[in-house]
This record gives sequence, C-alpha cells and structure tokens, in this order.
Amino acid sequence: MKSKKVALINLGCSKNLVDAEEILGRVAEAGSTICQHPEDAEVLIINTCGFVDDSKKESIDAIFKMAKLKEDARCKKLIVTGCLAQRYPSELQKEIPEIDHVVGLKDFDTLVDLSASGYKKKKASSALCGDDWRNRIRLTPKHYAYLRISDGCDNRCTYCAIPGIRGRFHSRTIENILEEAHQMADEGVKEINVISQDTTSYGIDLYGKQQLHVLLEKLSRIEGIEWIRILYTHPRHFYPELISAIGRSDKICKYIDLPIQHSNDTILKEMGRGVTHAQIESLIDKLRSHIPKLFLRTSVIVGFPGETEEYFTGLLEFVRQIQFERLGVFTYSREEGTPAASLKEQVPKEIKEQRLKEVMLTQQEIVLKKHKNLVRNTISVIVDEKDETGKAWLGRTYGDAPDVDSKVIIRENHLKVGDIKKMMITGTRGYDLLGKTET
Repeated sequence: MKSKKVALINLGCSKNLVDAEEILGRVAEAGSTICQHPEDAEVLIINTCGFVDDSKKESIDAIFKMAKLKEDARCKKLIVTGCLAQRYPSELQKEIPEIDHVVGLKDFDTLVDLSASGYKKKKASSALCGDDWRNRIRLTPKHYAYLRISDGCDNRCTYCAIPGIRGRFHSRTIENILEEAHQMADEGVKEINVISQDTTSYGIDLYGKQQLHVLLEKLSRIEGIEWIRILYTHPRHFYPELISAIGRSDKICKYIDLPIQHSNDTILKEMGRGVTHAQIESLIDKLRSHIPKLFLRTSVIVGFPGETEEYFTGLLEFVRQIQFERLGVFTYSREEGTPAASLKEQVPKEIKEQRLKEVMLTQQEIVLKKHKNLVRNTISVIVDEKDETGKAWLGRTYGDAPDVDSKVIIRENHLKVGDIKKMMITGTRGYDLLGKTET
C-alpha cells in the first residue's frame, strides 16, 4: 500500500512536544512518511494546547489555518489531538466541520489507525507516558532532549484544568526512564531536561515516597550525559534529599524551575497551592544556601480573583526582594470547570494586563543588573545553533533552559553544535549575553 504523507503541527509546552515526538514515532512505525511542510501532507495532525485562553486561541487559529489546506493543497484529512481535543472534543467537531477526527490523549492508537497506511500495530498501548518511547522521533536538536518522568497531576490547584485533562499523577519506573536516557546518550544527547506536571512528586505513587533524588543520581552516572536540568518543581514538594542531590552533583545544572504563582497567603490559599509566603521564602533560602551559583526561575500569576492592589504590591515587593534570575508572568485565565472560575471578585482584564507589565518591568531591571554582574565572569555554556546571519553562534548558560530563557551570542568559528565550554561573559545585548571561549 502506498505510504501516506503525514505532517504534525505541535503547540504548547515541552510536555506537549514529547507527546508530538511519540505520535510521530508511532505514525512512522505504522508505515507513513513524515513531511516537514504541511502543504505536502495528505494527513495533517494538530497537537493542541488547551491550558489557558491564549493557548486555546492559538490552537483554534492553527486549526483554521490548516483547514484551508484541505481546499488549497493535497490534504485529505485533518486530525486534531492534544489537550484541547481532550477537553472539548464534541465542541471542536461541531464548530469546525473541516476537522475529520478529534482524538483524545488516551487514544493515540486510534490516531495511528486514522493517519497511517492501513497498518495496525500488533500490540496497542494507551497512554503516552509509559513504555512506548522507543520509536520516538525527537524534534529537538541532537544535543538536548526532554525526558518525561511522569504525567498527570494530583495537586488540584484551583485555577488549573490540567488534572481534568491529563488525569491522575502517574510515574514511570526508574528502570524504564534510565533505559530511555541511555538511548538518548547513545544518540548524542548531552543535555537532558527532566519534565512532568510535577517533577518533585516523582515516584510517590510507585514507590510510596519521593524518588526524584534517586533518579537524578542514577541519571548522573550515564556516560555522555553532561547536563541534567530539572523543570516544573512544586514548592510544596521539595525535600532535603533532593536539595542535597542537586547541590553535590556536577552534572545536575544549578538551575531550578520553581513556580511560586504568588506570595500572598490569602491568594496562595485560594489557589490551593498548599504553601505559605513564609514557607516559600524559607525554601528559597535553603536552595540558595545549599546550591552555590543557583539560577532560580519562577512563574507568577497576576489578577487571580480577589487580588487586591495591596496583595499585588506585596507580590511586586517579593519579586524585588528575592531577585529571581529568571521569571515568567501570566495573567489569570478563568478556566471553566475549575474552582477559581466561580470565585467572586474577578479582576478586570485591563487591570490584569497592567499588573503583568509592572511585574515584567520590575523583573527586567533585576535581570539586566544580574547580567551586568556576570560580565568578566566565566560560566559553562552549551552551543545550540548558528544565528540568523550565520556569523555567530547561539548558546545557553547552565542557568538557561531551551526556548524560554536567555541566549549567549558567541562570535567564534571553531565551535560546533553541542559543545559545552567555559566561556567568559564579555557584555550584554538586551536580555542576552555576549561570550567568548576561555583561553
């Protein structure tokens, strides 16, 4: 049977990217040809995000854009999957008739049957977060990858729809994760980015206790893996053994992604975060005292229901006080079906947007000052790619995660993708740094 040409458009976070990579692996295994350009494909798969309003809008816009290819190009079938499809299957099918199939998160074998060339796998496998990673087609550059250690979430933050979309928290076994990590190393991966909805809870469902520190120590022994980065930690679930493991390992990047979401106790309680201002502050003190040269990234939400001007001012002051190396800020998105959606005192859109600007301006001052202090210092940098001109390399310090943080611009010719070098920071350009290899 003639091979079908399939293209996938991926939207959303790194966890969605892993979904996309596993989907492509299954589709290719089933006999289809993967196309780089949607215009060349007979089957289009859109892996959507449905987390907040902006991501939902981006997903809908992408669906409409790809739907036009059914008229203007060779596309014969449009399949929508991912978080938005899981959350609103009937609504999508009803409102956008150009969609041929809506496939939820637990039905990827159905997706393969719909998109492939008549081939059916001998053994079905339901959830993506499991053992079915071996044919994964990675979309990241060769030298770094995302390693998902669990899926789902049990935290039940009142603003978040993820538990309803992704289901209960469930971990992969240490053995299975290590097997995948060894394969990554064999393929040339040097940097592993550990992800899940809540990495700090890893193992509690399988082993009866948190086991991220054990997993990290085992990952650190894999030859070829030089950087291990931890993303999506929860401040309520940090524990002493984990802090110790990060502090003593040369391979674990001194970088922690710690979304605090807010600093006000009333708001934190309404959010269901399970921590207080004092506990967050104490944790940050412990992290910085036990992990030298730590880069701390956080995210905050402004405009949560009931956030008064006083509460917001307190958050702004907390950001100034803590001096996070990296910070992302989001306006509260009122998600249907979540407890926070029914709260009174919803904050007007214009106030939320103004507060976002204020946080970003405050953080901008902090980052620029910290970057200025890095000048004439030496720091480890990984080389990612050439810039648009082809005349300089773009890299990242150990304190910068792929796609979300700052870059290092290096004007040297002798480097190659994947190199990890000690570099002298020579200056700054906006949020980015200028560097040269240490002589």
